[in-house]
Amino acid sequence: MNAQGSGKPELLRRVRPNFADDVYGSNVSKFNDNVEHVENITEDRADICESALAQRRSAQLPKLKKISNKPRPLSNDYSTRCEMNDFEFVYSDCDTHAAELAELYTYSELDDWILNMRAYRDFIESRKLNHKWSKLTESQQKDVLLSLLEELERVEPNVRLNAARSILYILQGAYMDFVDDKDITINGVFRDHGEKECDNNDLSMEYYEEKCLTQGIFNAYKAYEAGTYQALCKLLLTETHDIWDSGPVGVGQYSQSSSVSNSRSASNADLSESIVERRCNRRSATMADNETLRVTLSALYHMVESIRRLDLFELLIPADQKSHYGLLRKDFIIEIEEVIEGADMSLIMILLEMMPAFCHGNSPHFPMKKVLLLVWKTLLAILGGWKELREGKAAKRAAANLSSVEDTLLVASAMKSSSINGNDSEQNQGGVVRPKRTLHPSARLICRQFASTTSGSLEDKNDAELDKIEAEYAEVDQTVADLSLPNKNGNDLSYAIIEESSQIPTPTLAKEEIPYMRSKLSRPNPLMRSSHTDDHTPVAGTPPPIDILFRTSLPWNSKVREEDIEAFLQCERMKFLHYRLPNDSTTVFGLPLPIQKSVQALRRHIYISLGELQANREKELNRYMFSQRETNIPMNSAEKLYRMMLPNLSQYIIALLKVLLAAAPSSKAKSEAINILSDVLTPETNKEMLSNSLNLDSSLSNILEQSVRIAIDVNRHKEIMVKAASAILILLMKHFRLNHIYQFEYIGQHLVFANCIPLILKFMDQNMVRYIQSKHELPPYNYPYAPLYYVRNHEEWPMLNVNNLEESDSQSPSYYLWRNVFSAINLLRVLNKLTKWKHARTMMLVVFKSAPILKRSLRVKLAVFQLYVLKLLKMQARYLGRQWRRTNMEIMSAIYAKVRHRLNDDWAYANETRSKSWDFQNEEAALKTAVERFNSRRYASLYPAFALEIGEASSPGDSYLDNVDMNEFEPMDNSFQSLLGTKVELSDRFKRNYARWIDDEVIKNHTNWDLLVALTHGIIDSI
Repeated sequence: MNAQGSGKPELLRRVRPNFADDVYGSNVSKFNDNVEHVENITEDRADICESALAQRRSAQLPKLKKISNKPRPLSNDYSTRCEMNDFEFVYSDCDTHAAELAELYTYSELDDWILNMRAYRDFIESRKLNHKWSKLTESQQKDVLLSLLEELERVEPNVRLNAARSILYILQGAYMDFVDDKDITINGVFRDHGEKECDNNDLSMEYYEEKCLTQGIFNAYKAYEAGTYQALCKLLLTETHDIWDSGPVGVGQYSQSSSVSNSRSASNADLSESIVERRCNRRSATMADNETLRVTLSALYHMVESIRRLDLFELLIPADQKSHYGLLRKDFIIEIEEVIEGADMSLIMILLEMMPAFCHGNSPHFPMKKVLLLVWKTLLAILGGWKELREGKAAKRAAANLSSVEDTLLVASAMKSSSINGNDSEQNQGGVVRPKRTLHPSARLICRQFASTTSGSLEDKNDAELDKIEAEYAEVDQTVADLSLPNKNGNDLSYAIIEESSQIPTPTLAKEEIPYMRSKLSRPNPLMRSSHTDDHTPVAGTPPPIDILFRTSLPWNSKVREEDIEAFLQCERMKFLHYRLPNDSTTVFGLPLPIQKSVQALRRHIYISLGELQANREKELNRYMFSQRETNIPMNSAEKLYRMMLPNLSQYIIALLKVLLAAAPSSKAKSEAINILSDVLTPETNKEMLSNSLNLDSSLSNILEQSVRIAIDVNRHKEIMVKAASAILILLMKHFRLNHIYQFEYIGQHLVFANCIPLILKFMDQNMVRYIQSKHELPPYNYPYAPLYYVRNHEEWPMLNVNNLEESDSQSPSYYLWRNVFSAINLLRVLNKLTKWKHARTMMLVVFKSAPILKRSLRVKLAVFQLYVLKLLKMQARYLGRQWRRTNMEIMSAIYAKVRHRLNDDWAYANETRSKSWDFQNEEAALKTAVERFNSRRYASLYPAFALEIGEASSPGDSYLDNVDMNEFEPMDNSFQSLLGTKVELSDRFKRNYARWIDDEVIKNHTNWDLLVALTHGIIDSI
């Protein structure tokens, strides 16, 4: 080189780095003329500096910013994009066990798996035991767990961190056990399932993944039996109390997840610095600041997710051990709801309290994704999922002598999706539809970069040819999909789904099952995703569906409310008799016979909801306060949770919506207000990747791979947070509504006041087809594949290439990502719950112009998703005008076919109602007053702040009752004997540990009774 000829020392490595051959190929002639021109110029320069920017430019590597902002092909725009096909999705509580655990970790946490393994190995070697967990006996495993729990009680932070890492390694399945063994048996579980023996050549990574997940589940039960849950909760409580101090940039010491140095948490700023200087030099939180928190939350998540799932318990636990593990599972679910030893709150409250602290900026280092995921799974363990909601609703309706009703999810899951032409120009009234610019990279674009340099079959094809090939494959897949469901009679059949455990009394159901549908939809293993070749499930597998039966009628039974009948009678009385009977819905005297028969027809379809009964009961309790008293308050899990959340419920809701806003696809995940990337970005990536300055001397040899990983990881991180936040919202709303209608209305009011409706509309105002078919997933870096690959390939991480960057079916029109479909349905359900029978909130949908947004989302070919979209369009159709209904007849037909009918609802023909805006405001004010009265009457004794003062919640016609202070009628009891006779409710934990309490506090505790009698002499006489 010229540098050598001039005698100057060589400062640069090769201008064309070693990794460039792996990325772009060894044939230099395939590079374009611009690359050759830049190489020639660079070789002629002798004084070029040794900088990361110059090295990247010398190799012609794209910046992260260029990858993110590069426009997509026109085929993905709104106007020219190909439509997606119908896909098979079952809306369930959660995804498969492997997918849920994989989403707990970010791709930046690869090194944490190494640190966990080393911490466990060092601990085992200090005890001189076999480092393979499966080779230890039951007593040795228990001794190891107890020793680790003792280490968690140590004062040294590094000792506690290493102990927590060792526990997390055990809960992760002890992946070092699967280095070379092929005959590992975990409690005989695989022998019971009849797996065939195979030699070493036939063992695949999927086999070891299933073994690792299974061992992790058994280890979770063993860890809970040893008392790990309480120890981890105490460690979490200790770590959350550590004060965050955002020291100046460059002063902090980084954690073990960083390659710079070795420390546990965020560094403390110099106390001598002024507040102004510290604010100016404030740095953002990274993975170096929450290492112990991440490890502790991950360990708790593994325990909760592994123990709470009943499907895994039924699949994996052997029959002879089900009784023992069943008791452990029952005790765990009870204990997770109780208060932690030594604290005054339960696990769910600790996690909820972390959210406002994070959003207020007091603790920006909290790993919020792990917090949200653990909150979601804890709610599922405490309250239950959709099955528990369905069974609880049926039981409450039966107890109230109400008729049963179809479950929306069961019926909608068997519907067929509608094909609606999404022409946006109809809604925009001649406006121009501009294709939106995306802010996240496409895995398809990245895959093309790899393919164009490493594959000889695709390197000569341009984008147009690739799009043409994909269109041809799409036609073939659509043809196969159409032929896969034969229809013998040529009729359009709809289906209903009914579980074997609970039969819905619908007379139109046939008892013939569909075997080919069951074989196509069923997934026998909820542990991992299926590996069948005809399975079009993406990276996150679909949970097993339930049975599908024929249905020969409309999917819904029509409903009529009592006030609808009353309004109908008042209208007919004015029409024929010219008089009104207020508050009367039974008198039909003087009305024509057809009108009387119409009333009888309405009576046959009347539907009384549990919420109506509860609201009427509240009116009676408020009006007849002396003769009516609520004595049978059910102290179930939902009631206990509501009482704990009530004082700070508004803060929890606002924090949850702030996180949801920051995780929206169109929002910045890292801003001055809130930073949700504290568990994604390391100190190096925070400084270099986001500033578009790539360091070629980093731990990864392929710098393009690192930039791609960070870009995909950030968007994947946001999608998982949306999934968890949406699941939390819908779970709270559904369970509180089932428990009491005003608990649901209270949380709904906070959501509306916090602008949840425009937030959800903002989320829906994107290309939903592209969002559902997201490629933000790197299967080689997912758990448990990545740590197993590492230990089985001489401590090397898998490399990204064209074969493993995305799965083979990701380009199929039927491809979807489970978590994104789940998130979208959850948000639509929340929006439906907020706006149903609320005219003021429905007008908000109209004001925010939600109709075009919802219509574009109908391109998603999923019946459950379309049902909730059509419900939202139906409730605002009367306000959109005749022109909108005339130009959207496809939507009107779909509403008639899919949404439940109200017999006297004129949604399709009525124009804007004559009600004024203040009528809607009066409705909201009346609802707010009713909720305040409910909280005051039931919870004022627990929280005096909710007690209403005299005349605070007045309503017309009840001035006397409103001005009565109930405290004036409370009895005064000063009797000492009645105080001693008060019945004290003991907690379940105290009852289970009563014998231990007697032994420690009574038998072993010596009391000087003579001294006690002498000190208390005369007290009873004075009383």
